[in-house]
Amino acid sequence: MDTRRDFIKKSLIACTALSLPLTFPENGRALQREFKIRNPKRALVLCYSQTGFTSRYGRLIACILKEKGIAAELADMRTFDKKRITDFDLIIMGSPVFYYDIPPNVSSFLAAMPKITGIPVAAFVSFGGPEGNQHNALCHALHLLDDAGGAAAGMIALRSIPSYPTPTWDSANQRAAEHLPDASTYGQVRSFAEQVLARISRGESIIYESEISAREVMRTLPLIWLNKKAIRKHTVDGEKCIGCRTCVKQCPVDAIHPEKQFVDRERCVACFGCLNNCPADAVVMEYTGKRLYGFPEYLKRRKITILEPAEFQTCRL
Repeated sequence: MDTRRDFIKKSLIACTALSLPLTFPENGRALQREFKIRNPKRALVLCYSQTGFTSRYGRLIACILKEKGIAAELADMRTFDKKRITDFDLIIMGSPVFYYDIPPNVSSFLAAMPKITGIPVAAFVSFGGPEGNQHNALCHALHLLDDAGGAAAGMIALRSIPSYPTPTWDSANQRAAEHLPDASTYGQVRSFAEQVLARISRGESIIYESEISAREVMRTLPLIWLNKKAIRKHTVDGEKCIGCRTCVKQCPVDAIHPEKQFVDRERCVACFGCLNNCPADAVVMEYTGKRLYGFPEYLKRRKITILEPAEFQTCRL
């Protein structure tokens, strides 16, 4: 069975064989910038989430801000009108780490934002394993927010159960994180929200800088293209499909059409959102000849229940 590490090794070999050009990322470094405001009143927690971890952390952050007397809005990046960004005086962005970076649709969204000069911004990412290049993914997100004029007030990476599907979902990394997120993870989220507010009140923006590492080089490879080459079959089982259109809502590029049992392979970015969110296991995907199953089925087979923070019992957003 090919593991993700095996896939990366093969990708490197393939890139060399094909003589594909590699481009190296920006340094991703920012100096301190003055905050336009010290006491935010309206906060936007803007998330792109695929298996629910990023949005879960975002919701908790919004609840903490609400407890502090801030009008907090939790929004999905796929449906949020970026023109509304300027309505807020604090912006906290959340994304998963995928292919050693924030996903391309997240990068595109941030790059197209209107100017938010001096507005406090912060970023958080969810990741499934220690090899994910999460620090540099955070720097990339903050770099794009900085380009829009935002002043960085915080960054944090939060580990969760890996959601990269394999035929068995049984790697050592998978097993090591099956208990996450736990109470400690949610404690980190609470501390992050409080630290962001404390830095803003003191007028202390953060300095961040990307790390030079093998994983940073990895993200310069055409990993999405290579991964799609390994996906031999990608369609929808019409007999299993229940017509809920969850896959359509989760797809960031409008590539899946369950009513036609069709996936536009050219548009697809191999994020596995359709597979990992289908409640009926109706998305059919074969990777190097082996049938994959999604995250809901994995949780069911392993009898895993994801812990929810206590705030969700009373917080209404």
